[in-house]
Amino acid sequence: MKIAFHLLIRAALGLCFATLAVSASAAPFTPVIDEFWIVKGVPGAAPTEIFRDSFNDGGLPPSGPDGPSTYGVFGPGAMTSEAGGKLTMTPALGAPTLVTTTFADVGTDATRLLATNQANPNFLGQADYFEINGLFDMSNLPTSAGQSFGVRATDRAPGLANEGDNAFFLFVGVSGITGDVVVALRRNNYVTNTSDVLWVVSIQSLLPTADQIELSLFKQAGSNLINASYDLFDASDAILGTGTLLGAGAIYQGEDYIRGAFGSTDQIAVPEPSSIALLGVALAGLGFARRRKQH
Repeated sequence: MKIAFHLLIRAALGLCFATLAVSASAAPFTPVIDEFWIVKGVPGAAPTEIFRDSFNDGGLPPSGPDGPSTYGVFGPGAMTSEAGGKLTMTPALGAPTLVTTTFADVGTDATRLLATNQANPNFLGQADYFEINGLFDMSNLPTSAGQSFGVRATDRAPGLANEGDNAFFLFVGVSGITGDVVVALRRNNYVTNTSDVLWVVSIQSLLPTADQIELSLFKQAGSNLINASYDLFDASDAILGTGTLLGAGAIYQGEDYIRGAFGSTDQIAVPEPSSIALLGVALAGLGFARRRKQH
């Protein structure tokens, strides 16, 4: 009887850890970006493209069109491959997120560096019009809240002793309420450690024929209000869905420049609820067996 009971416990533990192993070995979230570009317009002149990365030189960020130091990279281990005009990220291999009130635990981003000196033509000041754009594949979508990919407008420059306060992140993610895949805009404040969702649009019904999505953060000349838009395309480049949010929130609060970035986030893997319950049953059985032996 005692041997049979121990075998039952061992079987439960084995099943539990086998389940955990399956969860741990699930395919990682690996979003893909095809293009990242920035447009700038100065007063009295038409907007022009000032930067484009087509990810076709085989060099992972921080390498890019400006050379080996094109980007400042957060979580560089998550920039995993660049080939065929596509950059693949694995945000689970990134660094812990700097704002703890988001659903995401880890992430990576690449921020263009040439944008903090007013004398530099890449400078994105309040007087300027600008666009920060990213074109992403829809082939590897987030499956849980905390997984995302998108573009950022940020006033942070830690390498220049300026921590900044705000970043606006326009991304494709998963709603923690409905479970739908959505386009959303989030504002992270690094001083107050807060994160606010400003805009959410479900694109779940459009996913069967979706091929790429273009995400854009833009600002009008002389304004400090950030705007956001997206265009969802099918394989023939026809637009499946589009949306725009104007005046989402203020930027340039204490800083005179904005930098463009792209990135992705993920959650730290945790056991499935059923696995946790099974582990609890097994451990409870071990405790019961130990008490019987002591008695």
